[in-house]
Amino acid sequence: MKDINTEETIKSTELSTLYHKPVLNKKEASIFLGVSNRHIDNLINRRSIPFSRLGGRIVFQKKRL
Repeated sequence: MKDINTEETIKSTELSTLYHKPVLNKKEASIFLGVSNRHIDNLINRRSIPFSRLGGRIVFQKKRL
């Protein structure tokens, strides 16, 4: 059985590190915006969210989200 407090602690730790990063990957952007990874993929496909490609990676400038 998972401990909810542990999950909340992990997410709050991730959030605190995200606030210091100017560039986010898809997973970090989904946590930052509070949406699923799949929703981020849908937004990318519809070009509804600003993103850039670095090599094979998709990244987001946090200030543009």
